[in-house]
Amino acid sequence: MQKGITLVELMISMAIATILILATYSMHSMAESVYRSTREDWGCMQSLRTALLQLDQDLLQCAYLMPQDLKIVSKQGELFIGGLPVTTQHTGLRLKGSDPPPYFSVVTAREASGLRLDTVDIDQDAVPDFWADLGIITDNGAYVISHAYARGNAFLPLKTRPFAAIGDRVIPAIHYDIRDDGLYRNGQLLAEGIDVFHASVEGVTLTVYLRVTSHGTTREIHYAYPIG
Repeated sequence: MQKGITLVELMISMAIATILILATYSMHSMAESVYRSTREDWGCMQSLRTALLQLDQDLLQCAYLMPQDLKIVSKQGELFIGGLPVTTQHTGLRLKGSDPPPYFSVVTAREASGLRLDTVDIDQDAVPDFWADLGIITDNGAYVISHAYARGNAFLPLKTRPFAAIGDRVIPAIHYDIRDDGLYRNGQLLAEGIDVFHASVEGVTLTVYLRVTSHGTTREIHYAYPIG
């Protein structure tokens, strides 16, 4: 005789199978949620780390061989750090025994669209020290050089109207600003996801606040730098 399964046994088997499938799906969804949360958290922390490491490096060389009273300028969502970033095209300022620091340019003329300088080679090494998208700090404010600037030209077209006066000192500066997709440095994206960037100077301390948001995950940090 062959024995089959009853309807009750079939229903019990299907119920158990359904429970096992639902449990497996629930565990998979939970693991996927944990992985996604961990990944977003890691991404947020990585963006903050990238920004802070670059700020550390730039502030370590702040106003090297330049006037020490033109070090830092902070604006809403912007930060100017006096100095020259070392790149493959520029080795930074060079100390010359015949012309000791501080090194700076002087404004010789002012127009609505920019400033004319007495020199764009402040350490006289035959390499221009100002270029497009770099910031500048003057005795009367900080500005950003227009993207259309031709390197080596004594006239600096600026992105905003300058209020510097003839005779003002001018130094190149590293420029940070916040945009829709993250934090930018000298016109290039530095750290994605950062949606709040605030810098303020009190005495000899620069305080920086950064917040990054990614797919509902938010991380933030306050950091203080001595600039005295």
